[in-house]
Amino acid sequence: MSYLVLARKYRPSTFSDVVGQEHITRTLAGALETDRLAHAFCFTGPRGVGKTSVARILAKALNCENGPTKDPCGKCVHCLEIDQGRAVDVQEIDAASNSRVEDVRELREVIRYRPQSARFKVTILDEVHMLSKAAFNALLKTLEEPPEHAVFILATTDVHKVPLTILSRCQRYDFRRLSPAVLAGNMASIVEAEGCVMQPESLNLMAREADGSVRDSLSILDQVLSVGKKEYSHQEVVELLGLVDKALVHETAQAVLAGDASKVLDLVGQVYGAGGEMQSFYAGLQEHFRNLAAARDVAEGTELFGLTQDELADLKKEAMATSPETLHEVFDVLARSEDLFRRAAQPRLVMEMTLLKLTQVKPVLGLDQIVNRLSAIAGGQQPPPLPGSDFGPSSVQGASGGSGGFSGHRAAPDLKMNSGFSPENQGEGGFTPSYQGGGKSAPDGLTEKGPLPSYRGPGVKEPEEKQGFTPSYQGPKPQAAPETPAREPQEKAPPKPGANPRGGALPPPEKVLEELSRYAGRSEPSLASYLSRSRAVVEGDKLVITLPSSPLAASCATEENQAKLEEMLAELFGSPVSVLLKAGEAPQQSPEEQGASQMELLNELANHSAVQEALEVFEAQVVSLNPERPSK
Repeated sequence: MSYLVLARKYRPSTFSDVVGQEHITRTLAGALETDRLAHAFCFTGPRGVGKTSVARILAKALNCENGPTKDPCGKCVHCLEIDQGRAVDVQEIDAASNSRVEDVRELREVIRYRPQSARFKVTILDEVHMLSKAAFNALLKTLEEPPEHAVFILATTDVHKVPLTILSRCQRYDFRRLSPAVLAGNMASIVEAEGCVMQPESLNLMAREADGSVRDSLSILDQVLSVGKKEYSHQEVVELLGLVDKALVHETAQAVLAGDASKVLDLVGQVYGAGGEMQSFYAGLQEHFRNLAAARDVAEGTELFGLTQDELADLKKEAMATSPETLHEVFDVLARSEDLFRRAAQPRLVMEMTLLKLTQVKPVLGLDQIVNRLSAIAGGQQPPPLPGSDFGPSSVQGASGGSGGFSGHRAAPDLKMNSGFSPENQGEGGFTPSYQGGGKSAPDGLTEKGPLPSYRGPGVKEPEEKQGFTPSYQGPKPQAAPETPAREPQEKAPPKPGANPRGGALPPPEKVLEELSRYAGRSEPSLASYLSRSRAVVEGDKLVITLPSSPLAASCATEENQAKLEEMLAELFGSPVSVLLKAGEAPQQSPEEQGASQMELLNELANHSAVQEALEVFEAQVVSLNPERPSK
């Protein structure tokens, strides 16, 4: 076949032709000039960056009739034979298919003999990490002390798989991935040499697809030039390679940030209808949001991900309209859904649902923005608008319903809090803000004038640390006491059981227990679950609470819990009440009853609030139950 692909046709033949690996070619050229060349080298790096090409150039430099020289002529017999791959004294061995110890032993025998016509016998072991352990061991001694006419060049893409004993006997050279700008420039020179015209936008797209590999970039370019035209538009290049147009990725990202669900679905449909690869489109979205998050904070003129300065400026302008926290949240959602997307039988459905979910994400504010908004509100000023939107206090009442999203245009009920006292909102238990729902009926539990009446003991103020909780029991209203002349202070007598020193009797014990159970549910849900099934009586000056007859409930009958309940009662009713917690006594049971009781205990343990909360938080399941009584 007479046609040579571009990767072979434009393969570098001298050190100066190698693209993007100047740190290596400069070192090797200097070693050749000063006659300080080692006998073993290890070239490592990604695929298609020039490892084997540099190895061949080094072999030519050593065996050129004008050498050793850093600039092989490329015209002598040895240079031509090496270029054509038929040099007897230059062996290029694929270690992946010659990985046995017998292959290395054969190589050791051959390497002892002097070269037939060349100056050096050069052995290039490609993909050397594929050798077996025994083969590596067989190579050690020869690699450490080879004949004076032998030079070894090891090439690998996975240097971490090569034993350290091998690496310590070689000079290691790390080949780099090439930036998209370098690859695009190299392809531009080849396109010009081929007499074709292609837009820089297309070259940049192909360079990014090559992922730093020169060989991959030339293979992609070769595929486009195979059409046989002299001039190519960007749209033609996108269609020929089956790629997703970058403009579609940008439009989709903007629709996501704007919360435009219908446009998002339309764009995904366009990609699917054009035969674009959905996985490539998904990766493009991830890359775009990564670029937005990074471009937001970089200085002007910075090199970033191979982007041009115009592209970087556009990204920065787009990113400044959105908070960095929002961009990070979007990227996190895409990253979490990636595994599901890859495994899905219908990736399009997963992508559509993921993007629809993103259109419903609310703007994420940073801590500094939250502090600024709170400071503005506290100072009676209008807080600054959310990033990328006009969402502010003035737009809450007039916001119209939309598709939702980051722009903040969501309909919100007109909730107003009266900050002053008025007779209309003065309830029995004190001041409560009234509900104004924009003409709509009040929610459940609210009247048009405010919340339903709630119990607060006579003369008792709202607890400062527990605001927001009001007992439902309504005690008798205090009667205005007649004025009496001042008396000398006297020592107060201890309060009688069931009395409220602030001016009223406590509710019945069962009512007290009911209120106490509700109140304890805010801070002690486990204890509250047992209080709701307990009994309460007044004995002397104490409120005696008998817990259910179970080991778990009995473990709550501690002095620490008694102190907590006394503190809660004081906050609820404004009076000190002594509490005694008692464990319920279980009656004598038959074996059948004990078995039923054990099952009841297991059910109680499985349905315990702490267990249920742990299952929800850790997304776990119950494996076994241990009904032993916990230590107090």
